[in-house]
Amino acid sequence: MVVADAGYKTPAIAHQLLEDGIQPLFPYTRPKTKEGFFGKHEFAYDEYYDCYICPGAHILTYSTTNRSGYKEYKSCGEHCAECQYLSKCTESKDHVKMITRHVWEEYMEVAEDIRHTIGNRQIYQLRKETIERIFGTAKEQHGFRYTQYVGKARMEMKAGLTFACMNLKKLAKILEKRGWNTVRFLLILKKIKRKEVLKEKWCWA
Repeated sequence: MVVADAGYKTPAIAHQLLEDGIQPLFPYTRPKTKEGFFGKHEFAYDEYYDCYICPGAHILTYSTTNRSGYKEYKSCGEHCAECQYLSKCTESKDHVKMITRHVWEEYMEVAEDIRHTIGNRQIYQLRKETIERIFGTAKEQHGFRYTQYVGKARMEMKAGLTFACMNLKKLAKILEKRGWNTVRFLLILKKIKRKEVLKEKWCWA
């Protein structure tokens, strides 16, 4: 399973993870529909006929697929003009309602089913205690809030050394709990914190 934030909640990522046998656990995202209008979830999708049915029982038929991979479904403007729900459906001048559906939308639906599985909410909440805490430590204590070096190679080396240092800190805490003598570890970490090791690594550049 991969736990990711809302920025990674896309059909392409959900498709790739599920095809690789990995369960994507994405958070809940609020609908982006304008207030007072019907949300996309209120339009029923008919998989057999590949169309949408609106709350007013009108059909939105497939029109085309755009370059972003979204299939466009449009209603009949003549029918919508006489619909009692028009004011809650669309503001278009020709009274045509359009809904988009990604070609990999079924993978997003599987991801939603995974999100609603019992126990996965608690798993997602662990994210702020694990990976988010690591990112926060890197920003506050290791200068990762800003890019300090020029060039991809230098930043990759800084990232590798920084997270190696953080792993050593974690290892020192684990060994201390087990009763090991961690004095030597702490001396190494102090040298890394003073960037003596980093300077030695950067001297070639």
